[in-house]
Amino acid sequence: MDILKLLGRLLGAAAEQPVPQRKPSSPHKPAKRKTTTRRRTSAPTSRQRQGRAVTTGQVYGEEPILRTGAQLLMQTPAMIRQMRTLSGMQGQQRSMEALFYRQGKFMEAFTDDFTGNAPCKRTTPMYYNLRDDELRTYFTWRTRYRQGMLPATDSGYLMLYCCELINQIGVRTPEEGYAQLGRVLDDYGESHPDIRRYLLKWMSDYAAYYDQPFRCDDERTAANLAMLRHTHQTPENFLLATDLLSKYHILTSKLYLAYPKETADLVLASYRALLLHYAETKGASFPAYLLGGQTRAQHVMFEGAVFYEPSRVMRKTVRISPICVYYCYGGTWAVEHSCAEPNGERIGAFLRTVDSLLREHLKFKGKIKPGELPEGDADVIAATIRRYYAELAKKNAPVITLDSDELARIRAAAAHTTDMLTLPEDIPELQPAPAAEQPLSAAAPEEPSEDMPDLPLSTPAMALLVCLLTGESYQPLIDAGQMISVLTDEINEGMYEYFGDTVLETDETGAPVLVEDYIEELKGMLES
Repeated sequence: MDILKLLGRLLGAAAEQPVPQRKPSSPHKPAKRKTTTRRRTSAPTSRQRQGRAVTTGQVYGEEPILRTGAQLLMQTPAMIRQMRTLSGMQGQQRSMEALFYRQGKFMEAFTDDFTGNAPCKRTTPMYYNLRDDELRTYFTWRTRYRQGMLPATDSGYLMLYCCELINQIGVRTPEEGYAQLGRVLDDYGESHPDIRRYLLKWMSDYAAYYDQPFRCDDERTAANLAMLRHTHQTPENFLLATDLLSKYHILTSKLYLAYPKETADLVLASYRALLLHYAETKGASFPAYLLGGQTRAQHVMFEGAVFYEPSRVMRKTVRISPICVYYCYGGTWAVEHSCAEPNGERIGAFLRTVDSLLREHLKFKGKIKPGELPEGDADVIAATIRRYYAELAKKNAPVITLDSDELARIRAAAAHTTDMLTLPEDIPELQPAPAAEQPLSAAAPEEPSEDMPDLPLSTPAMALLVCLLTGESYQPLIDAGQMISVLTDEINEGMYEYFGDTVLETDETGAPVLVEDYIEELKGMLES
């Protein structure tokens, strides 16, 4: 197309369009053209190319008018604005910790009732790096929490609050700060496990730095303490501690479910026996064998928290527990742990061996293989089990209670029996009687004297019975050559016609023991 013809067509189309009225421009400055950007919502059509308006079908809703800076300042509390003007200068250098401390002290009594809720996603939140809505959300939560409420919150805000407490912001004394850290652990530790992990470390550091009594909230640390301080533990608590650290869980054992008291008693007794065994024969520590030795390493106080230290501690030694000591030399901290690495395999072998040997002693169904312990340890545990049950039998032996009159009469009878068994020194040696005059039975009972009860027992048998009833020693009978087992059989045979049962039994050592059901009747027969 000829360029001149194209120009003519364009001029003709322009003449048909209305001419806009424009203000005259300044004679010194050319008028600026206002440009706008139009978003095309659909492909251009022939009608659009001809310059005619078309509808797109798009509906626009209401949109808020942007607020001015002055409006934003009016909604932000003045104290937050003032806080942001504070400096973090420490000497000639800018310190993030110093800035946090000064801003925190400035805001420690501030309260808020913000109705919004801005989440906090920062891992290390501080006042200067939070937006106004985040700060107001935090201060509103802190206000309610200080009032005793338990509002839901984010881990970032809990982290900020704990850092305040560590720096003594918002508390009057270190005791109050430590108590508040413990409260956060109790209230939010379960729902925020990341905060719980930090608090378990920080509370230990806090106790050392501010000289506070240590509150042990870690189960494994408490179990270590229980095993080390076994003299202060009940058998049940000691068993819980060892089971927690062990890879063999005796609390689920069939033996424990059947004999819980005996199992707990013997685990503690075996531990103490092995402790002495290691010290006397191996020159070693059994607790260290199970729980690990002593370690010491440099330590960063309140690691992960923002901690401002106006004047550094230069020298300090603090024992916060029997297994943890803090040292500070020249401002550098170190921590020494005793038994810091419990060995679950070794503790499990110890518990398994106690379980196995106790099953064997009790003839319990379902034997298990003992654990792998150093040579001689299983023998110590087996001896402890035997000693435990021997003492238990002695403790459960019947106790005879007599009043003073009864005791006097029985002792008189015992003294008379002893006199009869004791020969005077000047008595001539007895000659054996002729065969025709020998008694038909050596075991036949002797004729009772007028002072003795009328029972079908020989004098030695009667003396043994009296000794057992009074608790006196029957050693004179043994010294006189009498066999206690023979006398026991004679008493059971002689008294069978009265009781229809044996009145004496023998314990594990073979010593005679009265059957408790017949003690009172026997006493009555001796007194009649």
